[in-house]
Amino acid sequence: MNVHAIRITTTEVSDSEGMDAVLPADVPMDRVIADGAYYNSIERTEALSGAGVTPVIPPPAHAVVHGEERTRRHDQIVRYIEDKGIYAFHKKYGYGVSSLVEAQISRIKRCIGEGLLTQELASQEGEGVIIANLLSRWNAFGKPICVKNA
Repeated sequence: MNVHAIRITTTEVSDSEGMDAVLPADVPMDRVIADGAYYNSIERTEALSGAGVTPVIPPPAHAVVHGEERTRRHDQIVRYIEDKGIYAFHKKYGYGVSSLVEAQISRIKRCIGEGLLTQELASQEGEGVIIANLLSRWNAFGKPICVKNA
């Protein structure tokens, strides 16, 4: 759960566009887990799959099978969801890990605040790096163990 890359953008840049900027090409990864808002194109899914990365990004509910060679991974996911359901997709590909990321974001917002303190983009980038480093330090402490007392 450490931060591997950070990019601060203006409000005109969508999360999906920002994802392309944040995914580092030199960091080995076996899968990318993101919510459906990041499934903006079949091309991204196919490119990730072609690079040996499993894209765990649920397609839109209205997604259809195209039956073309260039949409092979997309078609495989859509067929699987049609046959087994979205929750089977979540279980098969480990989509539940995304809830850990959401919990981490919630923790950041409670401890640091909902927004950045600086106004200029360059200053916000520096602030983002500081927050990312702080998160990595927090994670170095390990996971808490909770025990219910009677």
